[in-house]
Amino acid sequence: MKNNTFTAIYKNVPPEQTEKLRKFRSSHPYRTCVVDNITWEYISCGKGRKTLLLLPGGIRFADAWFKLITALEDKYRIISPTYPALPTMAELTKGIFTILKSEHIDDVHVLGTSFGGWVAQCFVRHYPDAVKTLILSNTSRPDTFSRTLIRISQVFTSIYPERLLQSTFKKRLLDLFSGQDREFWEAYLEEVSANTKRADIRAQQDCVYDLTTYTFSENDLANWPGRILILESDDDPAFKEPDREALKAIYPQAHVHTFHNAGHTPGYTKPEEYMSVIENFLSGAGE
Repeated sequence: MKNNTFTAIYKNVPPEQTEKLRKFRSSHPYRTCVVDNITWEYISCGKGRKTLLLLPGGIRFADAWFKLITALEDKYRIISPTYPALPTMAELTKGIFTILKSEHIDDVHVLGTSFGGWVAQCFVRHYPDAVKTLILSNTSRPDTFSRTLIRISQVFTSIYPERLLQSTFKKRLLDLFSGQDREFWEAYLEEVSANTKRADIRAQQDCVYDLTTYTFSENDLANWPGRILILESDDDPAFKEPDREALKAIYPQAHVHTFHNAGHTPGYTKPEEYMSVIENFLSGAGE
């Protein structure tokens, strides 16, 4: 993004918060990997014997994790991709797996939030040998959505003006956001929406539709030796109690941590607790 555009978007944000993002981006440039003629961008950083794969939610962009990355990169090697406009979960998971191979990484500890949680659940089923532990944060099982409603949304996406789509995309994300530094995150989501095109929105809808063709059961991972952690919030506006209980039903072996009054984004509302729970879980994961 051009500097003058960045300055305009973040003009109402305290300078010290904006500077943290600038510093992060300058010290964590995106790497690229071409998979089936599609260029992926991703962040690769950190140090440590364990590699943490961070899968973003509907925001799509890897640097949405920048605060968690900054906090953990002294202890873990970290890979975080930005999702390109791909229509199926198989293509997304293949791209992520190829990135890991290009980085000479054999196995990872996966953390996926919201949409990223769906990607993570598909990834562990497509590439179980590549996953040592699975952390599912504020997400659901694949049968949460109506296929008819997704199809209707796809029609609107094809005919609505792009600026209206971007505005709606930003509002939807902002409605799910809660936490500290709201002025910063409003500006960040403005930047994200400006860089989200019709094709990106349609591809994400296609992926959600594709997800509804998956059927997960508690027997899927019966022979997979890894550990699972489910992170949920008791007031998550995106995934109500029935959704949360349905997710836990297909992962009866999972450890569960419930955040109180944390909304859909406990990583922002309860950052210290969020990081502590993740680190405690990973510290118990064998090499």
